[in-house]
Amino acid sequence: MQTAYQFKLYPSCVQSDRLVEWQNKIRSLLNVCLADRIDTYQDSLAQGEFCSLRQRGIATPLACSVNKSASLGEYWKENKPSRRRGDGAYKPPNSFGGQRLDKTKPFNPRRSAVEIHSSFATLWRQTKPWYADVSSDVLQQALRHQDTAFGRFFAGQSKFPKFKSSLEIGIEFKPGTVRIENNRIKFPLLGWIKFAKSREIGDNWEIRTCTITFDVDCWMVSVLLRDNSIPDYRKKETELKTVIGCDVGIKKIVALSNKEIEPNPLIAKQLERRLAIRQRNLSRKKKGGSNRKKAAISVAKVHRDIRRHRQDFQWKLGKQIAKSADVIVFEDLNIQGMKRRCKPKKCELTGKYLRNNQKAKSQLNKAISDAAWYSLRKKTEHQAAKLGNWLITVNPRGSSQECHKCHFVSSTNRDKEKFVCENCGHHEDADTQAASVLAARGVQKLGIDTLTVVSREVTTKSALTDSPLRKLSPALASESGNPAKYVQLELFSSWEWKTG
Repeated sequence: MQTAYQFKLYPSCVQSDRLVEWQNKIRSLLNVCLADRIDTYQDSLAQGEFCSLRQRGIATPLACSVNKSASLGEYWKENKPSRRRGDGAYKPPNSFGGQRLDKTKPFNPRRSAVEIHSSFATLWRQTKPWYADVSSDVLQQALRHQDTAFGRFFAGQSKFPKFKSSLEIGIEFKPGTVRIENNRIKFPLLGWIKFAKSREIGDNWEIRTCTITFDVDCWMVSVLLRDNSIPDYRKKETELKTVIGCDVGIKKIVALSNKEIEPNPLIAKQLERRLAIRQRNLSRKKKGGSNRKKAAISVAKVHRDIRRHRQDFQWKLGKQIAKSADVIVFEDLNIQGMKRRCKPKKCELTGKYLRNNQKAKSQLNKAISDAAWYSLRKKTEHQAAKLGNWLITVNPRGSSQECHKCHFVSSTNRDKEKFVCENCGHHEDADTQAASVLAARGVQKLGIDTLTVVSREVTTKSALTDSPLRKLSPALASESGNPAKYVQLELFSSWEWKTG
């Protein structure tokens, strides 16, 4: 089992300056390697008499790069059998993306792109004296993350890697190089640094990686921990008993199939006025001045407060949802398509552009970004994985117009927040009704007919079902669960009704 804790660091002035220098040097190396990947790929597209100005030569099989993804560094490996691990058995992929070296397989002297850049980083440390004070593990970890970003891009999971600034750089240390004692952490070449120990780290937890980042005006460290004594557990299909559907929205951040509704806290809107004041103050400062930097930090602090408040709310809500059922069903929404700009409308007669309601839609896009539905789903998935529960996604098409009782679909079933089925007469809140439809679709997707949708248990109350109250209001006595303080039991007393 793995988990991650984040703490606030308190480095000295010398250590803080050194961390800033490391960020700049790592940023420089990553951007050079990224530019090399782009240029090498472009040069390998058209082999002919013309090359880029960087090479200034004729592309021939002898002069072109061995690898189409990198050209800075050593292309070939040295055949050293003593460094080749393995006994012929299958080994999982290593951090470079390939299989571990095996003595029984023929030697492949060609390096991959990340291995070429790894040798290039070693060469930089030898030729540039100012890179000698940077930990080699930190540079290699940054290159591995860049290679992982390229792998995710080619797999269609993320966008193309971009050039980074120094503030976006994280300083990551390999496993076994960091030690924690009480409220201090020892890093290679940095020494001991104090941190705010907001939570205890058990003795059974093994430190995997430590990543130092800069957050507005302070340094933070994220510690990845692993406990091998607690295996990753996921319930079997035979152990799944209950299912719950989750319908996300703007006014109600999530509505569950058990009739529970969580209103949207509108975190960004709560701090919107403060953010506008500080942004206005920032725009009035002279560019390049120290006062402008101070104003920019004050704006960044508001954004940080919004982010932290949203994360705290979503982690708590995600844990509450994860504990409610064995299977959690969410909508598979195309959020990027929902926030896409409206198409321009052009008048055929005059040629002028007409109103396309983009200004009104911009407020909807802002509310969708503030709700952060995808972030809520990922946090719920993380909490459910700890409990062994499942989280699946289904197609939400027509879920707000379908009755979960008779499965009749009609656009007129829903009237704003009310849902009244035209076929069977079932009436319910539109969002909880849609959540019940999502839960039924989740059961159909899994193909497990024994799953039951979680519903709110209604218990009778003696204050409402005692014999005196039942005589006064028989209809009310049959509606168990109604709070007595919100219900008027009778309009007139029996004596007043008889006597007039």
